[in-house]
Amino acid sequence: MKHILPLVFLFTLAACSQNSSEQTTVISGSIMNGKTVQEKEPITSSVVGIYNQKEKFICTGSLIAPNFVLTAAHCAPKRASDVKIIFATNIDEIINTREMDILQEFALSAVDFKTSPTWDPNNETIEVDTGDIAIIKFKGNVPAGYTPAVFLKDANDLKIGTTVTLAGFGVDSVDMKEIDPRKYRKLEEAIEYGEVVCTGRMPNYGTCYEIERDGDGQLRMTTAPISFIHETEVRLNEKQAGTCNGDSGGPAYIFKDGVYYLFGVTSRGSELCNEVGVYTNALAYKSWIDETIKLLGK
Repeated sequence: MKHILPLVFLFTLAACSQNSSEQTTVISGSIMNGKTVQEKEPITSSVVGIYNQKEKFICTGSLIAPNFVLTAAHCAPKRASDVKIIFATNIDEIINTREMDILQEFALSAVDFKTSPTWDPNNETIEVDTGDIAIIKFKGNVPAGYTPAVFLKDANDLKIGTTVTLAGFGVDSVDMKEIDPRKYRKLEEAIEYGEVVCTGRMPNYGTCYEIERDGDGQLRMTTAPISFIHETEVRLNEKQAGTCNGDSGGPAYIFKDGVYYLFGVTSRGSELCNEVGVYTNALAYKSWIDETIKLLGK
């Protein structure tokens, strides 16, 4: 299994098997069949956008302490200065504003980051994750209304069938159309970047589809049930709803007693965002998280 990269990559858990020559909307909705989150809804208090100004991609993160955001390791920048932490329900409105006071309050600069020491971006195993978790430190005051997420206290609350709440700034529609791989320019590059998916591999590609995704930048939420639990990751059945490109690094919650308890970080999923979602179990990395916050806070 390859990992979902922010908004420019999306790799696969399951090969595409649709067999249509016409353009077809695979899934559409909000965060893939969810809803748009309105300002001041409870879930907005700890969800932030991560905008890489240099690479021009979006990820999602969770505020877990003053000036610290939890996200996926594959969302970490090459340099901290490349990243802005966005406090808003619409990233585009903030990054495109010309009002400096808005930027200074709601687009705060990252100054440091750490990825899990077990993170291996070259590992393509389908069995377990490889520490796809990171912490980004930013400077400036957290805007009013934002508070750190509360971690799930009891891992026993994670059970097969339990409903998980997801949030993120990713795409909310995926369209596809069949193409002739023999006539498609730079096919291998397009496959690498997730712009084309095929049912086979080189040289016999099988049936290939060009993928178009849309709708990133707006905070959305949805739910999906747990289908598999491992010590370091949790998988969800996302045939009805789930996460997609740009939701990477975002939170997975258990909603209990009126509180959204954070336990997961969006890691990767199926090519068309309509089968399986995989979430790093942040509870398994809680000691590393606490130690890293202390280290970066010095």
